[in-house]
Amino acid sequence: MSLDVVCRDGNGLAVADRSILEEVAGYVDFDVDDANRLKALGPILCAYFEPIVDDFYATILKTEGAAAVLKGGEAQVHRLRSSLFAWLNELFVGQYDAHYLERRCRIGRVHVAIGLESRYMFAAMNRIRQGLHTAIERSGASQAGHAHRCIDKICDIELAIMLESYREHYVSQIRAAERLTTLGQIAGSIAHDLRNPLAVIDTSVHVLRRTLDADEEMDRLHVKWDRHLTRIREQTSVAADIVHGLLELAKDESSRREHIEIEALLAQVVSGIPDPKEQARVRLHLCGKRSHASLDRTQIRQLLVNLITNGLQASKGRVDVSVETDRAMLIFEVCDEGEGIPKELLSRIFEPLFTTKHRGLGLGLALCLRIAEAHQGWIHVDGGGASEGRGATFRVYLPDAVLQPGL
Repeated sequence: MSLDVVCRDGNGLAVADRSILEEVAGYVDFDVDDANRLKALGPILCAYFEPIVDDFYATILKTEGAAAVLKGGEAQVHRLRSSLFAWLNELFVGQYDAHYLERRCRIGRVHVAIGLESRYMFAAMNRIRQGLHTAIERSGASQAGHAHRCIDKICDIELAIMLESYREHYVSQIRAAERLTTLGQIAGSIAHDLRNPLAVIDTSVHVLRRTLDADEEMDRLHVKWDRHLTRIREQTSVAADIVHGLLELAKDESSRREHIEIEALLAQVVSGIPDPKEQARVRLHLCGKRSHASLDRTQIRQLLVNLITNGLQASKGRVDVSVETDRAMLIFEVCDEGEGIPKELLSRIFEPLFTTKHRGLGLGLALCLRIAEAHQGWIHVDGGGASEGRGATFRVYLPDAVLQPGL
């Protein structure tokens, strides 16, 4: 039994990460004696874990904001109950080292990824703390005073580790926002400067093509020239799309909501994608008659077009698009049948200018995230992959968007 935070080779923790456990343990005066006491308490308190888990999830399910992130129904709750049992057991292992910290940080990052707001972490940890204190009293454990203090210390350490994940996410968002602001300022000026020469090139191509068509003496050169003119126009179109993307990214507009019919919006989105009947199929899962929402039509259409286009490119033409409503929450889901997204890239896919494609600037997903956040929402990505037997899944959560029937 030890309190060892020395980083072992290959566990992937940075020096700053290792210092978290050392710093918090020192602050709450958690030492080897506390670790030993917790390990001794484990076999005694494990009989009381079930009521603690029952109370924990009963509290979550009756708290609307916390329950909103549980989208997987009873199956998800069952998995989470097993995870909480494992988490409780690990509280009492007696060894709190870099591997322990890594596992705890991973749990915290999952909470961030699913959109559980940080304020619920305090309440959730308090439910666990109260349950463990009650378990100590009911078990008749010796030296109960020391036991209670050990529980408070380890719960404080756990909470600090969990909240560090939120701090990391907040810092990354701030950095991304600063980068996006700078990029937007540069992009705005560059895009405006590029738009005019591109328009001139496109107009000149149009005039040249008309001249070729009208001049009989140019017939023998028509095929050769037409091929080059076509290439020029295609590349001009690509450049124009980049300019458009830069201008859209440079905008910092709030959403202008209007009442829209969700199914009609999806039909409009899919109809604007090449060969929609062959390349994308839309599955609608609407709860009752609540098929109307309050959204910015233009922004959400752009978001869905970007996600579906990415899915088509990843899976060579097989994408499922579905929509769910949960109370006032609207959830769009776009699933492809590609090779998935490597885990090491998941944290970067929403960065402006980051892309794994041979073409494109990597602006589409950055714009999607900005649109979701303009609607006070978020995007969760399941990378999938060959080991999972499925492609990537993007879920867009838009709170307070669904309108009740008759509104």
